[in-house]
Amino acid sequence: MKIRPFLIAAVVSASLASPLVMAHPGAHDDDDKDIPKTCEQLANTEHYTNDVAYPEVRKLKEQCDAAKQKPAATQSPAAQRSSKGGD
Repeated sequence: MKIRPFLIAAVVSASLASPLVMAHPGAHDDDDKDIPKTCEQLANTEHYTNDVAYPEVRKLKEQCDAAKQKPAATQSPAAQRSSKGGD
């Protein structure tokens, strides 16, 4: 019978703490933003979210980053030398 007051105290404290643990409205700004579909939309953070917690956004970001790096990697050695000022 000595455990009963502790159980009651635990239940009461948990019920009082639960409203504090719940998510509050307005906590995230990207809730009202759309998911981008193109690299241009991904760059527009005013109207589109860039949060990589979304799988679609993470995949698009990886594709856009790869597309940015690809033109530099496909340059010929002669073009790279001329862009460095020529030897």
